[in-house]
Amino acid sequence: MVDFERFDHNGAEAVLKRKGLLAEIEDTIKAFPSVAKGSPHLLQELFAQRGWDLEVVLLKETGYRHDAFKDGVLVEIDLRGSLLDAVHRNFLRTQELHNRGLTDVLVQVVEMKREPKFGLMRRDIAAFKSVLRVPIYLIGLR
Repeated sequence: MVDFERFDHNGAEAVLKRKGLLAEIEDTIKAFPSVAKGSPHLLQELFAQRGWDLEVVLLKETGYRHDAFKDGVLVEIDLRGSLLDAVHRNFLRTQELHNRGLTDVLVQVVEMKREPKFGLMRRDIAAFKSVLRVPIYLIGLR
């Protein structure tokens, strides 16, 4: 079982509770064996076992695929990657989807100690709070 930390931006936790998905998401994260032993695909599969759609294309004109999606909740899993890529791919895309009424909240999953790091993602969410109106539930895996 993996340990994790959370950060709530713009009421994401309340949205997830209202949809009845907060416990499901956190239980899915807890079922992930560990950052060292698991992969993003394994975490995706754990979401799929709970009825989440995988590799969904929501921004039709781009063809971008999103890791998991259910009832307006978008999950993006970035374990070992670039902070800049994660911010562009996930925050910017999700904000556009939110503006179009296609998503209600982003659940962003990252590691605590490797890029894109939880602390840096949290910093950037705070720095761009006037631009990021979409609720974001940031999860950092230990």
